[in-house]
Amino acid sequence: MKRGCDVVGLPVICLDEGCKAIEVKDILYNSEDMQVIGFLVDEGGYFHTCKMIYFQNVKSIGTDAMVIQSQDMIKNEKRANGWDSWQRLIGVEVMTEEGQNVGIVQDIIMDATTGKLTGLILSEGLFHDLVEGRSVLPLANGIRLNTSTIIISSASEHSILSNTGGLKKMLDLE
Repeated sequence: MKRGCDVVGLPVICLDEGCKAIEVKDILYNSEDMQVIGFLVDEGGYFHTCKMIYFQNVKSIGTDAMVIQSQDMIKNEKRANGWDSWQRLIGVEVMTEEGQNVGIVQDIIMDATTGKLTGLILSEGLFHDLVEGRSVLPLANGIRLNTSTIIISSASEHSILSNTGGLKKMLDLE
């Protein structure tokens, strides 16, 4: 499992050419099936398209680099393909159907071998994060990701993994 912040910023290494001139700028995913589509390496602009690496063209994602076979794996793409962005998901509020604030999305968790998004790392504020650690919301079928507010059911709220770290766990105060 990889966190989004561990992938964004990684240099991309091409095995054939030995290049290391680009880095991952964003993670693009499909919110319908919670699947990573690819990795943005150049955001493009008004006069040129963005460049991305499709997930199936990635050989591996390590702790220090993303590895692809050749520079041919870097494709020019139009950004408006209905894909969602990791950057736009960060900071989105998560609420229950009853109107209770659960937290704010701080990161995603993805399976680096399948590209499946498996969870959201939530923050409930700096003090709470320090003492209790951040919570993890497993991504189940009933959760739909969007970039304004994520609304979850009561059943999904009960599946949130709390106390995943923090000072309490580090000092064994539980």
